[in-house]
Amino acid sequence: MLRIRFHGRGGQGMKTASRIVGSAAFEAGYIVQDSPVYGAERRGAPIAAFTRMAHEPILERGAITHPDLVVVADDTLLTEPASQPLSGRDHRSTLLMNTHHDEHDIRPLTSHGGPILTADFTTLALKTTQNLASLSTALGTAAASLIGLSLEAGLAGLNRELAHAHLTLNQQEGNRELARLVYTLTQSWAPICEPPDGARVPSPELVQVAFVPPARRAQHLFRGK
Repeated sequence: MLRIRFHGRGGQGMKTASRIVGSAAFEAGYIVQDSPVYGAERRGAPIAAFTRMAHEPILERGAITHPDLVVVADDTLLTEPASQPLSGRDHRSTLLMNTHHDEHDIRPLTSHGGPILTADFTTLALKTTQNLASLSTALGTAAASLIGLSLEAGLAGLNRELAHAHLTLNQQEGNRELARLVYTLTQSWAPICEPPDGARVPSPELVQVAFVPPARRAQHLFRGK
């Protein structure tokens, strides 16, 4: 199983980015699960989104605590207590940063011993679509490329999301062009491979909870009165 965790701020489209890579993986034949988590829906507030993909049924639920790939839409989140994008990562995790800084500037801020990939997706999105909302397209397709999905699968996943967006035909094509540019940019990056079974997340211990039949419980309450 591959586990991807997205961190951003409200308005940066990380929920959509998670859905783009999830839809792309689904188009490629994977079983997929994606979900966001956030507090009050406010622009600028930290949010996270999670995507899991596997060839077998996915039994995990909830937040991803041990990610294989962490996608961060804003380097100011590195010091944001409410976000904590670096939690749970280890040397096998890959950190993908949207930033105008390079890896050598970012690494001292993270204490991360694994791969760090950086690119200025904000500028690329603005130059291509003239709309910062397309950052979700850039980061979603970058994640899809990193986990080894084809450009065709990435575009298919993007088209699924564009079908529900209130965009003109020109705006939709601009997002597709952005996705193609991102795939070209990321071709020199080493792909992320699926870790061996059980290498990242230990199987949870099953807890047996005693069952008290309703009749016995009702008798107990009655006698207590």
